[in-house]
Amino acid sequence: MVSEFDGWLRVFSLQTGVFAGPVGSSIGQHRFAANLVVREGQDAAALYTPQYGLVECRARAIADPANMVALWLIGFEDQPDRSAEILVFEIFGRDVSPESVGIGMGVHPFGDPLIVDDFEQVTVRIDARAFHDYAVEWTPERVRFFVDEQQVREVAQSPAYPMQLMLNAYEFADGPEPASPADRYPKEFLVDWVRDWRRTGRQGA
Repeated sequence: MVSEFDGWLRVFSLQTGVFAGPVGSSIGQHRFAANLVVREGQDAAALYTPQYGLVECRARAIADPANMVALWLIGFEDQPDRSAEILVFEIFGRDVSPESVGIGMGVHPFGDPLIVDDFEQVTVRIDARAFHDYAVEWTPERVRFFVDEQQVREVAQSPAYPMQLMLNAYEFADGPEPASPADRYPKEFLVDWVRDWRRTGRQGA
């Protein structure tokens, strides 16, 4: 649990890279607050850091109002300005209903001076408690967002450096309190697959 910056919060995260400076320094990824410093040493690891391509995820969201699930890409930040975020999907349980769901998608600059914040919650008529496909097509010119192979949004800008994948589930303290813990557990963020496609560079590939 992390409470210092975001209140009561649980986070489950799978990520394909990590980069940070020495303990006590301000060098690190995804700087969401100005006073962040490195508290635990980490060896740099770029396990999978693509630049451009098609990133897809087939998943079932959590309908509990205290939860949120997301897939996003962040800059590896081996240089401080390589820090933008591409949000493939962000689904808060409070926005899930049998008829529709609000899905957050877009780009955030963080420390990238060339990216302008362009984020929107798009309403899609699906039941996100069932499996659905979420994807982004990331090119040098733009980022397109898809749900079940249908384009629902486009951003006319693009981070121009390698990015790592971040697959996360969150639990917040501001959801409704149950009569007993058994009323809300177990919870499942089910993911069928996450995959990435990249062009070969051949004409027409």
